[in-house]
Amino acid sequence: MFSEKNVLFSAIFLLSLVVHGQILTFENELAYLIALSKIPKDELHDNSHQIAKIGVSSLVYRNIRPNSGNRACDEDLWAIVLGALRNDSWATPWLDACAKPPPGIDEGALHWYGSFELCMKNIYKPDVNGTSLGGRYCKVSFPIGGQSGSLMQAGLDVGLCVPESCNTKDVVKVINTALQNFQFNASLTSSICYLKADEKEKDAWFWGSIALCVAVGLLLVAGSLTEAVLYIRWIGIYSPELKIRTRTRQPAEKEEQEEEEDEDGSERFEPVKKDVEEGVGVAVIPYTVYRKNCIQQNRALVVPCAYSLPYNAWKIWSTPGPKVVGPDGSLRDHPLTCLNGIRTLSMLWVIFGHCAIFIALTSNNIKTALEHILNRWTYEVLVSATVSVDVFFFLSGLLSTYLTLNGYRRTIGWVQKTRFWTVYVIHRFVRLTPLYMFVVIIYTGLFAHLYEGPFYPIDITASDLRNCRNTWYISYLGNLVRAREMCCAWSWYLANDFQFSIVLAPIFISLIALSWIAGVVFAGLLVVSSAVTYCWLSYANNFGLLPMKEHWFDDLYVKPYSRWGTYAIGMLLGWILLDHPRLPLRRTSSNRILVPFIGVTISTILCLAVVYGPFELAKVDITSPKFLEASIYTAFSRPGFIIGVAIIVFLCVTGWAEPYRLVLSWSGFRIPARLTYGAYMIHLAIIYYCVSATKAAFIYDELFLVTFFLSMIVLAYLGSFVLSVLTESPVMAIEKYLRESA
Repeated sequence: MFSEKNVLFSAIFLLSLVVHGQILTFENELAYLIALSKIPKDELHDNSHQIAKIGVSSLVYRNIRPNSGNRACDEDLWAIVLGALRNDSWATPWLDACAKPPPGIDEGALHWYGSFELCMKNIYKPDVNGTSLGGRYCKVSFPIGGQSGSLMQAGLDVGLCVPESCNTKDVVKVINTALQNFQFNASLTSSICYLKADEKEKDAWFWGSIALCVAVGLLLVAGSLTEAVLYIRWIGIYSPELKIRTRTRQPAEKEEQEEEEDEDGSERFEPVKKDVEEGVGVAVIPYTVYRKNCIQQNRALVVPCAYSLPYNAWKIWSTPGPKVVGPDGSLRDHPLTCLNGIRTLSMLWVIFGHCAIFIALTSNNIKTALEHILNRWTYEVLVSATVSVDVFFFLSGLLSTYLTLNGYRRTIGWVQKTRFWTVYVIHRFVRLTPLYMFVVIIYTGLFAHLYEGPFYPIDITASDLRNCRNTWYISYLGNLVRAREMCCAWSWYLANDFQFSIVLAPIFISLIALSWIAGVVFAGLLVVSSAVTYCWLSYANNFGLLPMKEHWFDDLYVKPYSRWGTYAIGMLLGWILLDHPRLPLRRTSSNRILVPFIGVTISTILCLAVVYGPFELAKVDITSPKFLEASIYTAFSRPGFIIGVAIIVFLCVTGWAEPYRLVLSWSGFRIPARLTYGAYMIHLAIIYYCVSATKAAFIYDELFLVTFFLSMIVLAYLGSFVLSVLTESPVMAIEKYLRESA
């Protein structure tokens, strides 16, 4: 009854088998990969044979019933089926836009996209009524390897081109009816039919994002124009390039003075001008001083100057790092500039880990790639990448103590102490919130409208975008309250850091100022309690080395008790560097060799053991996990790694490891280190965008991973630079003015 061509068409049109489709979310990225790796090759092989059977079975076509309940959808679907059976030329684009089975299903080729653009164009068939059929791209999910609706679920992924009169529910019902005699069953919650641009909901978040962009844009224009006016005025009055004018009895006579420069090439600001008409001596001052004086004299300039694009950009790129007076009386880089290198390298590690994971989620050879990764020790840097975030907690704890302790010691009485901590908390809130909320608003309101594609989160009710609409106000409590609905789930770090900064740091600093023993005991209890709690919860819930359970992320990974141990190590080191900045050892020639050698050796052993130690454990963790060993490792690996980093920092700051200090203090790390906060907040949104916007599945290999990683570094830091100029720098400038005026 049916020709081979018709059989092929129907098989292609009806087989649409998708990744567990809650669209990409930060929480389920690792869980999905683990679930996929647990699917036996035999099961994928059986699915391939089942697909072949469907393609030649008449049961499929006997069961085709356009009975979705949506009359318009049923009629349009039936028209397409009949057109294909008659071999009408207008039906060809519909077939062409549907996905076809790719090679390598046994190796994880689970993403069958088809042609999104071809489908979403105005594909139509003129009918007797003069109307036309518009295309709508749908993905229909057939879960495998887990229970339907589970975070641990994976599946096969194919795109269909259906009439625009159909919705997701209609398509899933028709597909399940046609395939009722086979093992495949489409998941309504995981399937999605994409909206066209004019159908996307433009809610209050969308318009709020537009309004915010316009407002910030106007402030930037006003600030930049104000900056230009001030600069032109300064040139006219104080420009160092003007030649000396000296009023004499013969005004035409002028003496010239050559510009002098310091050894570093900067101009000396000597008195170089006398007003010709009044004879009043005027000293040339730097533009930054002139600018500050103008702002202090006219408060109306505070906000416009804060949003000056050229000045803020110049400040990021040109402001030198802090200096201190060395033993010989000369200025040298502050010892803590070594943190710039550690901060930058840790951020690159974070970006690398997220690049690898998100690429894997949309690759068509992931089964092979995962086996390749888990069987090569070099990839342990990816498996152990989560400790990179603990470095940020360590640095935050160190700086909170180092920069605050002496100021707190100068306070007298409860009134001053209360005021001190109030200002501290407000400053911390103002420092973090503007950039954070700007990212949340833009991500929530505009992300779904920036692109279209078969993997792009176009439905704001079926992705992370929904969480931001529901829980944005929780912000710094997102890791404790409704953690499974966290907005911008990568902001869990920010929530923990803010909580530690306003709770743990004040307690530790207050105790250490009162009694160093009390402070050390408090920090030690934090380290021990964090490790023990992490070990117990990991073992009790069978979390293992890799995220084997669906709530590993929100029940353990993001909780404060899982991270405050590494923060406490940072606080301890900050106190040590302030109060005990020197080892009780003479700097003899032998000690200059032995001390750094022993310290660096211990640090190297600790860090490498944490990163590469679980290689054998990771290989068997998927098939036969050893929960006790994995729990002990995951609990003590974080403080172990951070102690290794702390040793290097101590040696660099105290001058025992000068070669390491010179490398980590390299001036090339200065700007990326300043942009770390913005890079962290924006990098995942950029990776998410680039991966989701793809029109075809990736093929995962080292070359593609490296090129993608390098491009994400550039985009992340460019995005961070823009964010800093738009939000961070202006707000900090306003806060500084208010603090100085108080």
